Amino acid sequence: MNKIEITLFIKEKMNSLDGILKRLHQLIQLYTEENGATDWFLTGKNKEDAMTKLIFHGNDLSRDAMQLLTKKLPDFPLVGTRIWSKNDDSIEFENYIQSDITCFQYRIVHYAENENNALRFTSQIALKIIDKIEPHVFQLETNGYSLHQHEVFPDRLPVGWMFYIDKSYDEKTLNLPKQMHTIKRDGQPVGTLFVTKRDFFDGSNKADITLSNDLEIALVAHDILPTYKKIF
Repeated sequence: MNKIEITLFIKEKMNSLDGILKRLHQLIQLYTEENGATDWFLTGKNKEDAMTKLIFHGNDLSRDAMQLLTKKLPDFPLVGTRIWSKNDDSIEFENYIQSDITCFQYRIVHYAENENNALRFTSQIALKIIDKIEPHVFQLETNGYSLHQHEVFPDRLPVGWMFYIDKSYDEKTLNLPKQMHTIKRDGQPVGTLFVTKRDFFDGSNKADITLSNDLEIALVAHDILPTYKKIF
């Protein structure tokens, strides 16, 4: 199994439980397009308890979703919990990033049976998330790349397999023709996607780690890769 982690940083226009459910619904819909429909639950005291807390039935919001989320987050507007699916995938979400309750982090964790499935899932969902969700930062890694501290700069976001930021850069200045991709919307550049390698990236493989490390060094040299304190 290959563990894929997709992390999004978004400055939401408003912090409400309804807004959180709408954002989760967007992510679930994109996930379903690539991996099929499944049920999603809030966490509980144990698995049996958690399975009574249905939030999404396939692509549909459950009847009790708002009530369950309200009970789960008694300290709202501070947010921090996750939903999980029957196939052990999950979506974690929290706010209060850099002391701002409108700054959210969402993390999708997906387990792919093999490298081909991992490549198919990531190549499709990455561009859809960037296009539909419009995150400030999108970061994708596999097999515990940052968990095992393989990144170069512990105070900065890791690159791993892919790193997107909603800023456009001069391709000639960066000189990263194989790794840099300008993202456009309605013909206008809106951000830049950096990809360590085109085929499957294994965050536990030494050769792949070296490729990501080299890209991290290049991005820091151009002041592109933000520190955790200055994501937004």
